[in-house]
Amino acid sequence: MYQFLSWDMFLAWVPFIISSCIRYIFNKKLTTTSMICMGLMCGVWLFFLPNAAYLFTEILHSFRYFDAQGEVRFWVNIDFWYGLTLTFAVAIIGLLLSTCSIIQIHGMLNKLINKYISMMVVGVILLLSSIGVYIGRFNRWNSWDILSRPGKIFVDLVNDFNAANSIMVEFVVIVFAVQLFGYVIISLLTARSGN
Repeated sequence: MYQFLSWDMFLAWVPFIISSCIRYIFNKKLTTTSMICMGLMCGVWLFFLPNAAYLFTEILHSFRYFDAQGEVRFWVNIDFWYGLTLTFAVAIIGLLLSTCSIIQIHGMLNKLINKYISMMVVGVILLLSSIGVYIGRFNRWNSWDILSRPGKIFVDLVNDFNAANSIMVEFVVIVFAVQLFGYVIISLLTARSGN
């Protein structure tokens, strides 16, 4: 029933692996070639980043796949709790991967530019990631579609934004707030531990 989570978990690891590779290259002697390579990797990283935070939305499947039996309330059925525990764990892993990946990028930005500007860049990254989660959850686009169908994705976003019954703005704000909360908490914890 939850086999799709394996693929989603794989995609959630991609941005963390990419940001770790970028950090590895960044900590070596920087050359023109390595800077170009890091720039390209940052673009790929940004496209894949929403996949990690997207796992937060997988919690809905514990309700979606629950098979209610007559008058039985869902919260007294152990199958519901198994599903909720699984999807909640997946959501936490996704938020941790997303946050740790952004923290790696933020650390490098702090060495390159003013810390206030780098904080604004992180805010933009969180916003773009939140929009990406919306695109994936409701419009069902994938990260690689940004290369093959960018115009269609843009048209979908504009249509969603202008629709009278659209939940786009509210959903993006919720995902942004969840990511920001996770980012602040993990940043504070890592700062206290000296990492």
